[in-house]
Amino acid sequence: MSELTMKALTKERLEIRKTNPIRSSVLLRLVNAVKNITIDERREETPEDFLKSAKKMQSEILSTIEDYKKGHADTSELEQELKELADFLPTMLSPEAMMEEAKKVVDSLAPEERVLKNIMPKLKAIEGFDMKAAKDIIAKLI
Repeated sequence: MSELTMKALTKERLEIRKTNPIRSSVLLRLVNAVKNITIDERREETPEDFLKSAKKMQSEILSTIEDYKKGHADTSELEQELKELADFLPTMLSPEAMMEEAKKVVDSLAPEERVLKNIMPKLKAIEGFDMKAAKDIIAKLI
């Protein structure tokens, strides 16, 4: 993957638009999403902007895939977009690793502090932790 700047991704997009149109499209949408953030907040882009935008795009694509499957439509292009987007997303932890990390967080808290509102923010800060699974994992631990 190239350098993580809007300029570098735009350059890559222009170079590959004929040979890999799906990646080119993903890069265009990612750069536009980051550009919108930087314009709204009047600042330079940060790696967190790319991560936030990529996560949002992933969520939108997954939602669209679900809708397409309900209508029995072809999802192959969307699935290819997800693969291209993976370069910009953190590697997700395995269920075992998430359980281990959650146990560390719970163990670090005093017994009276072991409630969702204290645990969830700490889990959210762990890169690659699937927050959709967090509630079930915590329920097993407390």
